[in-house]
Amino acid sequence: MSFAGEELYADLPAALRRLLDTPPLTEKKLLELGVTWPGLAGARARVAGLLRVFVITWDPLEHQASRPEGFATLNADHDGSELVVYLPIWSLVDSARTQRTTICAVIGTMAGSAVATAASIADTPSEAVTATRRPMGRGRTTDANDLLADRAGGTALGAPVIDLVSPGWEAIGLGAITDIVKHAFGPVDLDRSPVALAAAAQRQVGCPACARRRFGFPADLAESQARMCPPHRVKADTVIRARVARANASNPDGWAAITDASSRIDRPHLPGGLATKLANAPQGMYVVPEPAELVDRARLVIEAAGWFPGCANDFAVALGEEPDLAGFLPDWLVNLVADLGRAGLGAEAVAVGDALATVDPGLRSMLDGDVGVALARAGLVDQTLAKIEDNVTRWPDDFWIRIHAGDALLALGDPGGAATHFHAAVDLAERDDDFEARSEAIERLQRLERLNRPERRGSKPEPGSRPTNQRNQKTGGGRSRRKRKR
Repeated sequence: MSFAGEELYADLPAALRRLLDTPPLTEKKLLELGVTWPGLAGARARVAGLLRVFVITWDPLEHQASRPEGFATLNADHDGSELVVYLPIWSLVDSARTQRTTICAVIGTMAGSAVATAASIADTPSEAVTATRRPMGRGRTTDANDLLADRAGGTALGAPVIDLVSPGWEAIGLGAITDIVKHAFGPVDLDRSPVALAAAAQRQVGCPACARRRFGFPADLAESQARMCPPHRVKADTVIRARVARANASNPDGWAAITDASSRIDRPHLPGGLATKLANAPQGMYVVPEPAELVDRARLVIEAAGWFPGCANDFAVALGEEPDLAGFLPDWLVNLVADLGRAGLGAEAVAVGDALATVDPGLRSMLDGDVGVALARAGLVDQTLAKIEDNVTRWPDDFWIRIHAGDALLALGDPGGAATHFHAAVDLAERDDDFEARSEAIERLQRLERLNRPERRGSKPEPGSRPTNQRNQKTGGGRSRRKRKR
């Protein structure tokens, strides 16, 4: 996938242009860049020597809304200091297009803001600002807020020189997750120093701890436990528990964010920051958005679905579902077609239905039935009738196709046609000896009968009915995929 034309990559080396133009968007990767400004002096020169800039293809806090254009922290400990900046690839491209400038200029402005701001921090002793390169993720002891806020200060540093540091896109690890969480929640006291376990009373061949190995924390230590002798296995578990408890006590929200992001490191994600843009979508189960917001949501869902053809489980996980529930699309998404119809957005309902059916072909009949009802609620008579005919022709023995055909005709003001399909649904349910389905169809027929009764003056609303004049409130019609037998 190519994000943009060559003009966006002006002033960048050819190898870097190629890597930025075709990023591995479906993978969780980062690319380290060297960003320098000739002629800097004093504190700015010292801080610029600490700068590490990463372009990322995944935001560990993607399901939070809203997210900034980039993330930066100033880390200092006994091993030295570093100023780290993380820039999502989609934010770089969007900013360059919006500002009608180059990606080089955007990187320079944002990284320059971090340098200028960090250099101006009054309580940063000059001896703590030493150009030390080290692996990310050691103890976090200090932080600087709003490092990316001074864009004018970043521009004032002048045109940057940008080149590659890493040979290519590399996997995002715990260090990057910790830095990005720190930007949002503050530092977490996670001790990631190497672990050396004390010698056991009796040395066991094959135990890596008995061989005096030092273990990286946490992954290396946890993965090595299975090969350890029993005493060292217990000692390793003690170290893990103690460090985790310390991290959690230091910042519970931050630690929860780190563990959540770490659990998703090997799961599918929505490319291009789509998860953040859809982060508020579940609220649509309770309050239907305005039409303009629904149009935007439909566009985002269609774009997201395009990455997961035939991969419904992966799509559900990328949307935030837990893996054990990944067989179901989120309820808000299943109800989106109906919400679009209620808002008069028939074309969008058709497009979303088609997109979701591409992700999960097994839902095609259900979605086509929903689309028929959505078209009717949008007032598109001819399209509704054509959709009903096509649906019944394709799935003449599908109970829900008949039910939704009746729902659509009732929405068009044709109770007689609706009754015909509801009676057909009763016959199908009886043929299949499905008591629950038969009750569903009978309930609709009874509702039709009540609608045909003349209203008695002064009669009270039926039990459970709701006022219809509360703007933007759902009044029924939603359903959960977890409850429907499809």
